[in-house]
Amino acid sequence: MARALERMTVEEFEAWADRRPERYELVDGVPKMMAGPAEPHGEMQAALAGEIRARLKPPCRVLGSVGLVLDRWNERVPDLAIVCGERTNERLREAKAVVEILSESTAEYDLGEKRLRYMQHSGLREIWIVWPGHRQVQLWRKDEDGRWRGEDVTGEEAIRSELLVEPLPLDALYGPMGR
Repeated sequence: MARALERMTVEEFEAWADRRPERYELVDGVPKMMAGPAEPHGEMQAALAGEIRARLKPPCRVLGSVGLVLDRWNERVPDLAIVCGERTNERLREAKAVVEILSESTAEYDLGEKRLRYMQHSGLREIWIVWPGHRQVQLWRKDEDGRWRGEDVTGEEAIRSELLVEPLPLDALYGPMGR
């Protein structure tokens, strides 16, 4: 286990993590164990994946809980990722959007450091941060000048994305869960 405490590159981390049953992210070269999601989180993840998949523009697809390489020392695991390139058997290095579903234990990290790391990834165009207990999605988009702009989608509104053929109403996500 001492090896886990040493700073690793993404390549070293991938070889190390692939031999473990637990889930990890690589944060500045240090593996960080991830807890499994609670039921509301898992329910929202499944609902989102289905609703996004039904609206995605081809050839894009939605992936669940895959490692996204951000740089030599960092690999994060978003709850969902939207990719539009060819399928590979490698770790994900390019995504158009990531989705993070907040939980009490990770909200501060997801809204802060993790979101800021995602914003440094050149290929990402959108970051969706979803509150499972509230009708709220924080949607971050990168503009043509490379600046990130955020907006809150709440109440009866819908998520509008260049990756979707039609808006995704919050009712489609929160209605079945009675929120």
